Amino acid sequence: MTWSRLFVSQYFPLFVFFVGTVPLLTGWVCYHLAMRPRAVAVFHPRDLQTSYLGALTLPFALFLAFMVSDIWNRENRYAQTVLQEVQQLDAMLDIARVCGPSCAPVDEAVGAYARSLSRYEWDEGWVAPRPEVSQAFEGLARAVAGTEADTTVASHMRSALLSGEIQLRRLRTDRYFILHADLAPHRWIVVLILGVLSQIGLAALHVGKRPQLIVALVTFSIAFSTTLAYTVALSWPTVDESIVPSEELRRILE
Repeated sequence: MTWSRLFVSQYFPLFVFFVGTVPLLTGWVCYHLAMRPRAVAVFHPRDLQTSYLGALTLPFALFLAFMVSDIWNRENRYAQTVLQEVQQLDAMLDIARVCGPSCAPVDEAVGAYARSLSRYEWDEGWVAPRPEVSQAFEGLARAVAGTEADTTVASHMRSALLSGEIQLRRLRTDRYFILHADLAPHRWIVVLILGVLSQIGLAALHVGKRPQLIVALVTFSIAFSTTLAYTVALSWPTVDESIVPSEELRRILE
């Protein structure tokens, strides 16, 4: 099973739960290490400055903030791409219907392609191009090619239909690219390492001080766990056709 399949499979809630438990487990380990008699006897927290903790937590917070911002930006780009597909399909329908009987095959092919997209690819579980949609697009391409060869159709309409076909192909490719392009595949490991280092820093500042150590590690570990699990849950775009105005969607699916 690939990572992309895991994100959209029935195991995804368990995966999010597992990721959320990692900071809690590492916090528990840090607590027990900080309360070991040998650590209490050898290490004195006063040997460290409080600024030491900030030097660890600041990179962690900044890196996590940039990563969440990237995830939200990808979600917006994906939503815009789906909306542009709908708008382009709607525009091609307008052109085909103004063109008249000569463009009837294009009208039918656009509708078939839109229904295929709605059924197979405009949902939260889409991870790769579906052959059914590819076949529908090939049917649209053949219909546009037939219209292009028909000299009774005005040249500007033939040009607009061909341009629309090219645009639809590009938008479908863009959707796949937005989902799968990852220029920093190891960023999750970096976040975990920085978070665990912050927990170690907290434990080092409160070695042997049970109440302070418990409060510091519990609050930070819960915040770390919640933020990490929520970020993982957002990391796969969940856009579907519900973002499209119902009237426009109904029009292209008729």
